[in-house]
Amino acid sequence: MKTIQYFAKRAAAVLAIAALATLPTKAQVSQDTYYNIDWQFNIPLGNNFANDASGWGMNFEMGYYVTPELAVGGFLSYHTNNEYIKRTTLHMGSTALNTDQQHSLFQLPFGVLAHYRFDYGKFQPYVGMKMGATYAKMTSDYYIFESDKNTWGLFVSPEVGVQFYPWEGSMGFHAALYYSLSTNQGSLMTYELNSINSLGFRLGIAF
Repeated sequence: MKTIQYFAKRAAAVLAIAALATLPTKAQVSQDTYYNIDWQFNIPLGNNFANDASGWGMNFEMGYYVTPELAVGGFLSYHTNNEYIKRTTLHMGSTALNTDQQHSLFQLPFGVLAHYRFDYGKFQPYVGMKMGATYAKMTSDYYIFESDKNTWGLFVSPEVGVQFYPWEGSMGFHAALYYSLSTNQGSLMTYELNSINSLGFRLGIAF
């Protein structure tokens, strides 16, 4: 967890510095491909395990334009949501545990995407769809102990966004709103995960 958070902070800082340091030099580095690297904010929609919104995530994707408007490609992202559970008594079969907990839900979706842009030169709004698989890890920390559960599910995520290239032949900026659904299911202690639904937004750089 701490390693992922450290990486996310440092990566976001490096990306911001790189964007500001870009010198002006045609909009977009290549007309045939695009690459996005984003910081991600995620709002869970009642997953019943870790429901706090968080900014502990990033998104990486690339696409190739098979027509001037339509790109296909691949993506990988990750995110961690947390939730503090007040002290309570958990009844598990013939045993009982009285404790508070820190829940974490780590998600790693990856797969293929389709991206349709409306090209206005430097300003390129788009609609997109991502599909693939999600690896998720449910974790509960209590006292000095930790319990966890690994799950896999199918992933689908529509999004709308914009890529903006203010300088000719250089990197630009990316912003997007998305909804995601993963079919992951799992149980940990007395808690059940029946799916992962989220809303969120991304901010980053585009090439």
